[in-house]
Formats: sequence, structure tokens, C-alpha cells
Amino acid sequence: MSKKHIAEVEIKFEQDELSNLDKFVSIIRDKTSESLVAKTVNDIYGVTPSKMTWEEKINLSSEIENEKIVIQSGLTIKAEGIDKALNYQSPELSDMLKVSAILEIMGFERLSKQMRKRYGEMLVETLLGGLRQVEYAKNIISEDRRKARKGKTNRHHAIALKIASDTWVKYPNASLAGLSEDIYSYLRKSWKDVPVAGTVEKWLKDSGLNPDVKPKNRDFELVISEG
Repeated sequence: MSKKHIAEVEIKFEQDELSNLDKFVSIIRDKTSESLVAKTVNDIYGVTPSKMTWEEKINLSSEIENEKIVIQSGLTIKAEGIDKALNYQSPELSDMLKVSAILEIMGFERLSKQMRKRYGEMLVETLLGGLRQVEYAKNIISEDRRKARKGKTNRHHAIALKIASDTWVKYPNASLAGLSEDIYSYLRKSWKDVPVAGTVEKWLKDSGLNPDVKPKNRDFELVISEG
């Protein structure tokens, strides 16, 4: 039976730091990686490599490699009204933690810190990276609405992008063509001056909102939200 150790990171931030989701993710990423860099094997395992014999180092490293000792990470985000614990496990990320621990045990402290820093960055981008897309979509839609008020864009352009953005957040595999057709059909039910589906598809393509996820499919439903 394996023994588990937790490398826990608690991030505290001010509520106003949520105003820009892209910057928020960067703040969490940087604070997480900094916190993990500071965590040594003594903090996580309760051992001091400098006091261990060579045989003890080899044995401990072997136990970590063979997962007799398992290290996991936990991320808790706290602010006023928010107390969210996040966890994510994957073989690739777990291997990075194992390697960083073994490197430090064997005396390669600088490389171990670099590995933990990279792990923290990848962990946060995996858990929260989608928020960057949300912020990007907000900016695109806001700018489009500003242009629409000045008569510089089609009046249906902003709502089409909003529906596409919300749908892609929930269904990142939704195909561009399929989503364009569904948005066209949805808008056409209420307005007769909606451009053809091909124009809607061009709007979505030019927006850059389409997630770089494969394969694409038509297994989705439009996400319609107010605002």
C-alpha cells in the first residue's frame, strides 16, 4: 500500500484581482510556482537528504519512482467569499513531481526547483487556462459592441460571438461549421436580416475564439445566456 504525501499550495488574493481573468490566472500561476519552488523534500516527506546515506537516498528514490510513496498536489484559492480547493492528477504531471523529488534527494537542488516551478505553471494552466479564453472573448465582444454602436459592424455580430464563446467554453470540440449553422438558425428565428451561415462562420473564424482542440464534432448544444 502506498503512502501519500501532499504538496499543498494556498493562494490568497484580493477580490479586485478578478477583474481581468487573464491577469488573474497569471497571478495564480506565478504564486503557485513560487510556493512550490520553496517546498523541499523535507517539507513534503520530512527527510533531510544531507543527513541520509547513499543507500537511504537510493531506497527513497526507488520508493518514489515505484509509487510506494505517492506525492500529490493540492491548490486552494482563497479570497473574500471564495474558498475553492482544486486538484488535478495526470501521469505526466505526477512524473514531474516525482522527478523533482528524486533530483533533490540526489543533490540536484537547482534542477529540482526548476522542475517544481514548471510543474506549478503547467498545473495552473491546465486547471484555469480556460479562463484566459473567457477573458479574450469578453474583450472581443466588448470591442465588437462598441463598433456596432457606431454602425461599423453588423448588429448580429456581437451576439453571434457571445453564443459561440459560451458554447465553446462548454463544448470546446464543437466544429466551426456546425456551430455557425446552428447560430445562424437560432438568430434567423428572431430576425430576418441575419447574414447567411457562411458569413456567420467567417465572423467566428476571424474572431480567434475557436479552441485549438481536436477532434471537432457536432455533439453540442448552443449555450444561450443573457447579457
